[in-house]
Amino acid sequence: MFKIGEFSKLTQVSIRMLRYYDENGLLIPEFIDKITGYRMYSSNQMEQLNRILFLKNLGFQVKEIKKMISSWDEASIKKELEIQKKEIELNIETENEKLRRICGYIEDLERQNMELNTQILIKSIPSYQVVSLRKIMPDYYSEGLLWKELCECTSGIASNECFSIYYDTDYREKDVDIEVCIIINEKYQVLNDKIVARQTKQVKKAACFMIYGPYENISIAYKEFAQWMEHHPEYKMAGENRQICHIGACNTNNPQEYVTELQISLE
Repeated sequence: MFKIGEFSKLTQVSIRMLRYYDENGLLIPEFIDKITGYRMYSSNQMEQLNRILFLKNLGFQVKEIKKMISSWDEASIKKELEIQKKEIELNIETENEKLRRICGYIEDLERQNMELNTQILIKSIPSYQVVSLRKIMPDYYSEGLLWKELCECTSGIASNECFSIYYDTDYREKDVDIEVCIIINEKYQVLNDKIVARQTKQVKKAACFMIYGPYENISIAYKEFAQWMEHHPEYKMAGENRQICHIGACNTNNPQEYVTELQISLE
């Protein structure tokens, strides 16, 4: 049997924490001397203390630890750990999203005074025969998944011309309505019920401008387009926006070489 100070040295756990575990019923001394009041521990209690420390380091609360210690078996512990694992994974995903947003804000601050001298042209967009896939996506960053699904289902199409259509009239933080389209020159038999072969509508008037460099430059181009709109009150934005990736991640590993075209419907 060991006094609390001796047990503290052997286990490298402070006397304060040993008393705390005693008060909360997690690790009660094996014997308490009625005359001196000394708490006495045995070497057999080291295993239970290690279990307490293990669960504490994983983030379990005192009540949870007490419950798990009182009915310790591998099956129930594994179940609790799986629950904790899922919570941690969700927290990591949430924190990674925060980190991505912070990095984006830092880049935006660095780009605030940057100018692209965007050249805006007014032109009409003809009707195209396309095969397309339209879905409500979680966010704009999920567009790549839409392209992947369309390309996997239309691997036989030989076409380098493709574009995206954004149907929402405002910016959406989630549930974004996107259609990805591949232009075709002849009739195409759709083999997947998710894929549509259709004729896009003609856009009689659209503001079109090229963006050179990484996709982060798109926000700067929109700012310059907004300034252009203020100087041309005869135009108003109307309907859908389109985006054409002339040179992107599929063509080069260097974002500085990206070439993106935005087409904004006007009236």
